[in-house]
Amino acid sequence: MSGKLKKVKLKGNESFNFREGWLRKGMRCVEECPDLFSKDDVMERLGVGSKMVKSIRFWLQATSLCEERYTNSGRSRSQFLTEDFGRVIFEFDPYFDDLFTLFLIHYHIVANDVLCIAWNIFFNEYEGRDFSKEDMIKVCKSFLDKKMDEGCTYSDSSFSDDCINIIKMYIDDHNEQFDKAASMETHPEESLACPLIELGLLQKSVKTKGTYIKTSPSHGSLDKLAVLYVITKNLSKDKPSVSIDDLLNAPNNIGKVFNLSRVAINEYLDQLRISGYLTINRTAGLDMVYVESLEKPEDIMLEYYKKAQVQ
Repeated sequence: MSGKLKKVKLKGNESFNFREGWLRKGMRCVEECPDLFSKDDVMERLGVGSKMVKSIRFWLQATSLCEERYTNSGRSRSQFLTEDFGRVIFEFDPYFDDLFTLFLIHYHIVANDVLCIAWNIFFNEYEGRDFSKEDMIKVCKSFLDKKMDEGCTYSDSSFSDDCINIIKMYIDDHNEQFDKAASMETHPEESLACPLIELGLLQKSVKTKGTYIKTSPSHGSLDKLAVLYVITKNLSKDKPSVSIDDLLNAPNNIGKVFNLSRVAINEYLDQLRISGYLTINRTAGLDMVYVESLEKPEDIMLEYYKKAQVQ
């Protein structure tokens, strides 16, 4: 993100995190009808209410599965699957069954500082451990305030709602009977968990009731090619190298996006080195990683999915 922000997009999801089947249904309907969201029967086509329609539209863009473009000489807007991401998933994992796909979806949300500023701040800048919702909102708000241009404002309540939705997106609270009853009363589909809870990136703290911690994915759930995908997405076109410090600390890179420690990063780097994807120079304190072949990120996706089909 360059320069100060004059405005931010908040509550674009209409307070709904995407649910099981939403992205699949949205992609299929967009592929059949690019101007889906301008149709009078869009609610019938998607089988959801008007606010959920807006939420599906938002998440298709926030996840980079779709892009919105003006058509008919600028008179209308239509949705199209992104060629380098959405279309690959639509072909190889249209049901979002693979954790690899969900990890990439998560990355694209975190990296989207235009539509998902709260997610971007939380994963990249908020370092809280055993944190409460109130502390998370307060600290993340302070980070946003620093990013805003002087005199520009935003809705505190909308930003707070987005922060709360982050916790709901990554933690399954269905056992909390009060919250469940309240959500069922207001939004019937709120009891349906977001698929990203499977990633294991947030957990309830065992130390203090009502607090949470960022956690690393469980062993074996995060594939090394998902790690390589994010590394490659952050490489400049003319520089196929990155320091381990940047992998750990740079915004939108693997340390921040996946809550990885330096030890975990080195383990993934060794896996990728052994498989021939990169080399590592740890001499003279350099700790530099060199990607052997500058594959496009979508080629890494294709390699993973094709191997998965064989297994």
